[in-house]
Amino acid sequence: MTAGVGPTAEWIAHARAAESVRADRLFEDPLAVAFTARSNPPLLAEFRAAPTPRFDVLAVRTRFFDQYLTRATEAARLRQVVLLAAGLDSRAYRLRWPPGTRVFELDLPELLEAKAELIQQAELAAATCERRTVAADLRLDWPAELRAAGFDPAAPTAWLVEGLLYYLTQPQVDAVLAELGRLSAPGSRLGLEQVNTDTYQVPWMQDWLAGMRAEGRPWQSGVAEPEPWLAGHGWAADVVEPGELPSAAGRRVPRTPAREVPGVARTWLVTAHLLEGGDTTELGAEARQQR
Repeated sequence: MTAGVGPTAEWIAHARAAESVRADRLFEDPLAVAFTARSNPPLLAEFRAAPTPRFDVLAVRTRFFDQYLTRATEAARLRQVVLLAAGLDSRAYRLRWPPGTRVFELDLPELLEAKAELIQQAELAAATCERRTVAADLRLDWPAELRAAGFDPAAPTAWLVEGLLYYLTQPQVDAVLAELGRLSAPGSRLGLEQVNTDTYQVPWMQDWLAGMRAEGRPWQSGVAEPEPWLAGHGWAADVVEPGELPSAAGRRVPRTPAREVPGVARTWLVTAHLLEGGDTTELGAEARQQR
């Protein structure tokens, strides 16, 4: 493991590198490729030799949230973006941002230090946004650190919470969502990923969950019905599962049965907009556009 980079961030970077070197790639992440070349050259050579389906779900997830951020900043004209637990994500560099966009990347200080060194060595093309890093722990007073970095709570924000929430307890998850609501101006958007509660009960997930616990990275939370849960936090949500997306075609991405079927492990990919006046009936259209 590279110093300062935790196992989850390392695994996701390897997954994005695997996708980036495919001829039929859904996105290209030069920082992930540079990191994998540095941390595990034989693995990168394996990815280059033959496409692997083992990261297909993560590739579809990344493409989904790339498109969400593009729509939020282009169609909705938001110019303030916050990536919570950004990890080694290189969206600040690999996405084309409208002029005047400011992107905040929030993560632990040791990871941001390692990332800064990697960015310097990778010689990435200049970012088309103003990138600001925020060293903070989401279990502590991260909003204060975000404001200190120049975040403007009066400006509408595009938030992204990807690959994070299931590592937190449910009270911690709800605390994060409560802070997002307090920090969000009218017109704000939210993209997030979470699993359902049945994920923790289905037999075929037990070995995976036990392995994550053994590695000190336990999954700890889930939500059975994401729409009412998010409405309770002030967001009108639209929800899809990875197998429903066009980008899943031809990839090894499970297509789950209808939501009323119980006992199925599900991953919720959510886009939402901030409710105004307490109206919980209007749902965002972002994810429907991708079905």
